[in-house]
Amino acid sequence: MRILEEFGTLFLIVGLALAMAFLVILTRILATYTNILITMIGIVLFVGLVGLVLWLLDKRSRI
Repeated sequence: MRILEEFGTLFLIVGLALAMAFLVILTRILATYTNILITMIGIVLFVGLVGLVLWLLDKRSRI
């Protein structure tokens, strides 16, 4: 059971790193093709969505 907890923590860290990399790529693409205000709104929505998903996963797992 301890191995599963460690694997879950590692998976969460890797997932957050991938999400940050995706956010950087998304920011560059949006900043290239759209207005900077739309880019800022997109970043806030994306980070909020990732936070909501992590909060729901944390709430369901009863940590």
